[in-house]
Amino acid sequence: MMKLLHTADLHLGRLFHERSLIEDQRYILNQLTDILAEDPHDGLIIAGDIYDRSIPSPEAVTLFGEFLGNIRRRFPLLPVFIIPGNHDSAARLGFGTELFSKLGVHINADPEASAEPVIIDAGGERCAVFLLPFLTPGSLSPERARQEGQEGAEDVSAPVPIRSQAKLAEEASLRLEEAVRKVRDSGVQWAVLAGHLFTLGGVESDSERIFLGTAEQVDVNLFKTFDYVALGHLHRSQQAAPNTWYSGSPLVYSFGETNRDKVFLSAELKNTQKTGKPETGELFGRDGKDQGSEGPPRKSQVTVTPIPVSPLRKLTSLSGTFDYFYKDTGGAFEQYKNDYLEISLTDRRLVENPLALLRPRFPYIMSVKQGEAFTAYYSKPEAVNSTVSASGGEKTDILDDFRAFLEDIYGQGDPEKESLFRDFAEELNDETS
Repeated sequence: MMKLLHTADLHLGRLFHERSLIEDQRYILNQLTDILAEDPHDGLIIAGDIYDRSIPSPEAVTLFGEFLGNIRRRFPLLPVFIIPGNHDSAARLGFGTELFSKLGVHINADPEASAEPVIIDAGGERCAVFLLPFLTPGSLSPERARQEGQEGAEDVSAPVPIRSQAKLAEEASLRLEEAVRKVRDSGVQWAVLAGHLFTLGGVESDSERIFLGTAEQVDVNLFKTFDYVALGHLHRSQQAAPNTWYSGSPLVYSFGETNRDKVFLSAELKNTQKTGKPETGELFGRDGKDQGSEGPPRKSQVTVTPIPVSPLRKLTSLSGTFDYFYKDTGGAFEQYKNDYLEISLTDRRLVENPLALLRPRFPYIMSVKQGEAFTAYYSKPEAVNSTVSASGGEKTDILDDFRAFLEDIYGQGDPEKESLFRDFAEELNDETS
């Protein structure tokens, strides 16, 4: 039996509504380390997007270094497998690969090396782990032997770079399929792939939709030869194919995901000669298909178990009137005091600076929305034409608010900015009326 712990999309150094999440991310990484201590695994896979930016902050780099150092101190023999995602700089993440590999931390930032597996041994049972980093345009070219066989290939000395994500994945799969065949022929029991891909049918989340960049959806069946495919890129934990899973991000990075539990995945690979359907829907044959009661003997099975992740602070969305939150004396919201909060006000009048007014009661409030007030203002300006101030007074024109804002920030008004603001307000009013 072989057990691998799978996570991805750490996004270390990420800012959430301009707030650093380093403390929250340290909490999660410590939790991951504790899980390994409580339930020993034979390997740890981190499938891309280690950092949130290609040039990570010093705090993010320090945090990841602390994490790897802690892992190595507590589990000196545990292999760690890391690939860059689309948010990472492959060159930066791959620095010191040769040195780290001797310490059991295997980082592959080179797609050309993805067909060179790391073999791990657990009690005489062996597993080949292949590492496929995020495929950028031109990172792979057709192998010369295949190109020479193409009709009309005029210059085989200069392979044409592949630019689309789908074609890059196809090229990678051809190389990986041959490599998997070789390791199986050598007696290795299992083949596992770590990748950072956007598969056909994968379900996106609010927190990563705008970060897909050049990624295109790829056919997950390209990798059906593997016993287990550990993917990163999509932040929602999900099963993309019988043998393929996204662990999802270990933290919620969007208020649109507030009701979604976060997990690490524990993949358990077993040898068996039993036939018949498995007891759960999480056990599959080597070809990625449930063999059924009359199929051939199953040579390997995979059981995937989600391990819940507990965040340092929850993300919570609440709605109600401003007074409902601001004047509450019954302690109704005490349970949300330490949550990251998004509050949607239902008032039909605008409230001035609600974030600052509510922060003493909710120190971790991140966002206040006033959608109903804006809709009411611009749809019926003659009916709703005032804003609520902290002192309870009223102003009769939103342009006065904007002019006061400019004077507060710059010390004087700006007719050009006021004109642009007026045009924008009128355009918005036309769209909502």
